[in-house]
Amino acid sequence: MIDVLLSSSIPLPGRDRRFFETADLLAIRESVKALVEIVLPVGRITHGGHPTITPLLAMYVREAGLDPDRLTIFQSKLHAAVLPRENAHFSDIRMIDAVGTDLVASHRAMREAMITSRPFKAAVFIGGMEGIQDEAALFAQTHPNAALLPVATTGAGAAELAERIGTPDHIRTERTYPTLFRRFLIET
Repeated sequence: MIDVLLSSSIPLPGRDRRFFETADLLAIRESVKALVEIVLPVGRITHGGHPTITPLLAMYVREAGLDPDRLTIFQSKLHAAVLPRENAHFSDIRMIDAVGTDLVASHRAMREAMITSRPFKAAVFIGGMEGIQDEAALFAQTHPNAALLPVATTGAGAAELAERIGTPDHIRTERTYPTLFRRFLIET
């Protein structure tokens, strides 16, 4: 069984505009769907729950008839009052203690707990904002032999990460997401 970390969000217009303006919403949705369909039959996905992605995960798991127990959602207790109702679809929700009311420190604590929770084979980065860079750095430090796969065609933080780490062009331009994930995560 493989373990894959998913770092993803749909950029919000009220945050840093560069993420919102470069995001490809259809590509984000299609790549999340493909990741669920390719990984969950043979492994697990761990995700730092985000209100723009958790509902998609719940819908795609349900539509494909896959086991929701193979998906782990990490959340900071700082956001306990505003968790997506779709969290109820998953049995493995891990609530991480907040660091007072400090958003940055609370997210850091949640990311550290999430990234150290499993022996990940790879981390997949889809869309996203500032957190993509933070999670990629922590993941690379914690799992130096695991792969980083920024899905650059989804734009936003993933495209910036792909540029920064020098993701090869044939991966950076791939839009056939099931093929990308099968080759990169399953066949290697």
